[in-house]
Amino acid sequence: MLMPRQQYSRELKVATMREIDSGKSMAEVARMFQVSPKRLETWKSEWRAKGELAFPGQGTRPQARVDAERIALLERKIGQQTMEIEFLKKAFRRFREHPPAVVSNGNAGSTSKSKKRSKQDQR
Repeated sequence: MLMPRQQYSRELKVATMREIDSGKSMAEVARMFQVSPKRLETWKSEWRAKGELAFPGQGTRPQARVDAERIALLERKIGQQTMEIEFLKKAFRRFREHPPAVVSNGNAGSTSKSKKRSKQDQR
């Protein structure tokens, strides 16, 4: 029959590492916290590698939720930007197919009034 794995809290692991960092021996800390020295060696290597970020334990699940929310937000933003790009493409196509009349310094008549004025100027 298999025994369930022993689980240790993050607080216990951090406390043991702080005791070791304060100068106590591995055997002394193992006796204090009733943990095997081999397990302390494993924790120590992770503590040295990651520092305060070591031993995330159950703390990894909320990060996954934060990541999922962030992904959903970014996907919505991508969808919105895709719609805006499509709108701008259509508007650009319309302007290319039907360009507006070009007016340069009033010489080209853009309205009927300007045509009348230019005829009067010629007389």
